[in-house]
Amino acid sequence: MTRSAFANGVASTALALVVSTFLPGACASEQDTHEPAAAGTTSAGAKASGGSATGDSGASSAGKATGFGGAGGSPGGDTSGNGGAGTSGATKGGASTTAGTGSTGGTSAATDKCKTTSDCTQVAGSCFLCEPAGTAKDCVDHGPPVCDNLTLDPCEVCETGELKDCVAVGSPGQFSGGKATCKATCDGWDTAGCSVCGNGKQEPGEDCDGSDNGDGGAGGTASGEHTCSDEGIAENPTTVTPCTDECHFDTTLCGGCRKGTSASQCLDGADCSAPACTGAECKVGTSCRLDCGGGGRSCVGARCNHEAACDFVCNGSGKCEGVVCDSGSTCNLDCSGGGSSCNGTICKAGASCDFDCSNSGNCKDVSCQPGADCSFNCDVGGSVCSGQATCGAGKVCSFECSSSGNCGGLAVTCQSGSTCTFACLGGGSVCPKATCEAGSTCTFDCAGGDCNAPACADGTCVGN
Repeated sequence: MTRSAFANGVASTALALVVSTFLPGACASEQDTHEPAAAGTTSAGAKASGGSATGDSGASSAGKATGFGGAGGSPGGDTSGNGGAGTSGATKGGASTTAGTGSTGGTSAATDKCKTTSDCTQVAGSCFLCEPAGTAKDCVDHGPPVCDNLTLDPCEVCETGELKDCVAVGSPGQFSGGKATCKATCDGWDTAGCSVCGNGKQEPGEDCDGSDNGDGGAGGTASGEHTCSDEGIAENPTTVTPCTDECHFDTTLCGGCRKGTSASQCLDGADCSAPACTGAECKVGTSCRLDCGGGGRSCVGARCNHEAACDFVCNGSGKCEGVVCDSGSTCNLDCSGGGSSCNGTICKAGASCDFDCSNSGNCKDVSCQPGADCSFNCDVGGSVCSGQATCGAGKVCSFECSSSGNCGGLAVTCQSGSTCTFACLGGGSVCPKATCEAGSTCTFDCAGGDCNAPACADGTCVGN
């Protein structure tokens, strides 16, 4: 009986294979794809098939990260739908970030594997673009871009011979002047000609660098110190203007705002609304509200000067980009809601910055310099925080990245004497990449999320 049943099973299987060969859609060809792997999951494609009267559930599990972001989830399995009788087609996923969904009644809905080209992982010698492939979007390989054809092809950053100001290249504050040239491969910028503030040498685009005030020490007071008078500013003429970490003289100490700022843009405890907030400065020691919220509204390059308190309203798809919070300032940045952005914010040493990037807001490429204290709320899927942040001694800093919030690109340093809390609850949630120095206290709550493997000195990290 056993042998007969086995033989019958083989015969049935063979018959099914023969029949399936002639069924339409039974073996669909795939385009060459390269989708990115989602954090905390395995990117092995799953197969969704329509099905039998009683479908078996083989859905994959995202998996809870163990040991502060250890192993990710298990590979996706086959998910059989609860379709009725009959034969259904099969949808085979490529290197997809999500497991295929089960079919109902013998059909399977096509699912986009990407939204934009930024969702595709690029590899050498190829250019993957997110575009329609069949009935859904997929990352399709268009081959290598052609450099030096005088056309900016997809996946090219620049064209040969092109120049760009160094201050617009790299991370915020990385370069202080000079020109970057396009690489021969057209995939990036050559920064060899860029000025770097802090090397003790005045370079193109800099007024000074440390003790080098740009005139060999001959200008200013007898000791070579530069003053407001040297800048041609009548207010507080004898006040010394030190060299800033941007390698320019700090003229905010003369009249409350930088030299050249118009009276209408130097906010003396006043408020502004976009577009008037572009380039606006909150005067030293005052309180200001900069309203750039709402779709289509933006303000670029606004500043909160020394000891000022600033509320930046950038929600509802508003954009507050390139904001600078100077030493001693307090900045609250509301960048919540889809399309909202506080990208490129610089929070200087001694400043305190609170970012609300929840509900699909973006706070990318943020630079919270050492000595600055920054907290982030990046809850809910679509919220993205990236860059670097520091929590200083005696400070309490929180990082909320739950409900699929993505803080994986944010590098956080918790210094000795600081207290940092990380909440990354729920599948798809990714904590910042934390470094907890000796003497700090880091508390993690990553139930269902990814703690992102923090570097913890002995006794500094607790939680799950």
